[in-house]
Amino acid sequence: MDHTLDINTLFGPLPSASVDLSVEHLQALMQKHGIAACCTLSTIGVLLDHNTGNAATLAACREAPWLIPAATVNPFAYFGGEGPAMQFQEEGFKLVHVFPAWQGWPYAFAPFRTLLSTLSARNLPVVVHLDGPGSATQLLDSVGDLESRLILADVDDRQISEAIALMRRHANLFVETSGLSAAGAVKLLVAAVGAERVLFGSGAPAKPLGSALASIRFAGLSDSDMERVMGLNAMGLMGRMRQGDT
Repeated sequence: MDHTLDINTLFGPLPSASVDLSVEHLQALMQKHGIAACCTLSTIGVLLDHNTGNAATLAACREAPWLIPAATVNPFAYFGGEGPAMQFQEEGFKLVHVFPAWQGWPYAFAPFRTLLSTLSARNLPVVVHLDGPGSATQLLDSVGDLESRLILADVDDRQISEAIALMRRHANLFVETSGLSAAGAVKLLVAAVGAERVLFGSGAPAKPLGSALASIRFAGLSDSDMERVMGLNAMGLMGRMRQGDT
């Protein structure tokens, strides 16, 4: 697991959290569980202001090269243009996360669709945090004709059949594993759509990192599929950002 890459972590204030969400605690968890690198973002960007939050993310990642910066953006504050996508790429962000439920905007939302188009043009993968059964279907019904590489986050055990149905229709769709805790869930997903479209994510420190790892390590995957899920897929996605678009 020397190359394990966690696609979904965060740090910063979160009123509902009952655990330490500091960068220091995140790094301690990484060391304890043998995580080589993780994509992370500041919750300030989700809950308050995405510009301030993204600046906090960059500052944290400059101090620790094993932290990979993930941007976030609130479509309520997006008024068109390629500015955010260009800025994210110039500043070295590798992913963009969006949080419809936390921020209160619908999946069928014109500013988000326009934003997604500009991010797609820069080949920036977008992680969409879902809100229960049906939310992924709403998302793809709204933006399914775009060629964006979308990573569905927070897919839980009730949403596996929905995710599989959508992934069979959309080759640009991926799933991260933080919500898949039921025995056999990860193996079922891999068997249905292929290991190359499944990414390890934990949601740590807000969610237990050890449990997220166990759901993969005891999933009964082949060694090659394990390597893909635990890091190679994520590295491939982030490595496909267009060069020279600064």
